[in-house]
Amino acid sequence: MFRIVLTILVLLGSAHVAQAGRVTLEVATEKGVAVTSTHKWVQALQSAGFDDVRLRAGVSGDATAVNDKGAGNYHVVALLTPREVLITPGGQFRINDVAGMRAWLAKVRAGGKQELQRHESVFGLTSKEFIALFDKLAPPVGAKTKGTTAFETMQRINQRINIEFRAAPSVVARMRQGEVLDELELVSCGTAVAAMVRPLGLAMVPRRKAGGQVELHIVDARDAKKPWPVGWAPDGNPGQVAPTMFQYLEVEIADIPVQEATEAIAARVKLPLLWDHNGITAKRIDIATENVKFPARRTFYKKLLDTILFQAKLTLEIKVDEAGHAMIWVTPLGK
Repeated sequence: MFRIVLTILVLLGSAHVAQAGRVTLEVATEKGVAVTSTHKWVQALQSAGFDDVRLRAGVSGDATAVNDKGAGNYHVVALLTPREVLITPGGQFRINDVAGMRAWLAKVRAGGKQELQRHESVFGLTSKEFIALFDKLAPPVGAKTKGTTAFETMQRINQRINIEFRAAPSVVARMRQGEVLDELELVSCGTAVAAMVRPLGLAMVPRRKAGGQVELHIVDARDAKKPWPVGWAPDGNPGQVAPTMFQYLEVEIADIPVQEATEAIAARVKLPLLWDHNGITAKRIDIATENVKFPARRTFYKKLLDTILFQAKLTLEIKVDEAGHAMIWVTPLGK
């Protein structure tokens, strides 16, 4: 249950942490390395966290390597050049770069050569990891959300998808109190979470520790360098993605609030409607009282929406969720 993940695992940490194995280091010193520097290198490498460090004179054919000894144990062969550069598989370090050596060593401990060869794309994930996460977040929420708390909806989402969410107790408290402002029943879980926590000053961020599984963290938005977005730009043109937005109708709107008018139109075109509540609040636009109108004429739904939203200093964007389903995203003009 989501409740357990957020309130117990966050406070106590993971249920179990794998015992890290030993990583030993063998450094082949190339011809020309000053003998006086070898002792300093041993100290630096021990400070970096290697379990055992041995320096020897290099021989012809020496090459860097990470050898898997089983049970999480690895033996590393590195080269030390006359220019005082330590060369490892996938890394080069000066003697004062202890932090860099530690980070490299952490990857080796987490998964050896495989971890070192990871090629990250977005959110610090490999392409394969990102696609897998994207697909897991594609199911719809499948329950009414507007007026519930963010915590209640997160519990439902956690029952729908097999992904672990993490959050600090202070974040959980905000989710328990914060109301979901949009109806997200038909929206995919990933976009829904991003949308419902955003007005609370929170964000969803995928994270993966070296050698671990991908987790979704709900964090303060100020701590999120790259949060999961509220929807994605569609691959096709708007007419392909949301054909109902381009159907014609005879219509007249006479002085009603922009929120009421927009919600009625969204229901007609059968698309989820999500508001940029943060941006709208920042621009001091009251969508519940800002009235709009449209003269009696024949038009299509997108043009109708564009016209009335413009009157309230708003605009729309057709986005898609992780399932590829279209939705209407309303933001302030000039944002």
